[in-house]
Amino acid sequence: MIQTVSVSIDVSNIAIATDFYLQALGCVFKTKYSESWAVVSIAGVDIHFLEKDAGTIAGGEQKRHYERHWTPVHLDFGVENVEPVLALVKEFGGSVENFITGDTADIAHCADPFGNGFCLIRE
Repeated sequence: MIQTVSVSIDVSNIAIATDFYLQALGCVFKTKYSESWAVVSIAGVDIHFLEKDAGTIAGGEQKRHYERHWTPVHLDFGVENVEPVLALVKEFGGSVENFITGDTADIAHCADPFGNGFCLIRE
C-alpha cells in the first residue's frame, strides 16, 4: 500500500531551485542526497529537485528545456493572502502570468525560474 506521495521537478540548477522554493514559497529544506538531488518539504509533501541539463531527453523524444512550458500536472499552493507571495515569486526569479481575485477565492498562475507552472490559491 502507498505510504507517501512526493513530487519531482527537473531543474537546471539545484541552488536556485532550493532558494526559490524556500524563500518565495515557504518550503523547508529537508535533505540533499547528492550534488544533483535535493529535497524540500511543505504541508507534508516532499518536493524533490533533480538537476538535469537542458537538451537531455526528458521523455519520449522530448528534450528538456527551461523556458516556460505547459503541463497538465502542476502544484497548487494554498495561501492566506496571495499578493505578498506574488511579490516574493517575482523577487526570487519566478513569474506571474495572471492574478484573478474574487469574493470567495483568489488564484494566481505562476512559474518558477525553470518554467514549471504552479498556482497560488486563497480559498
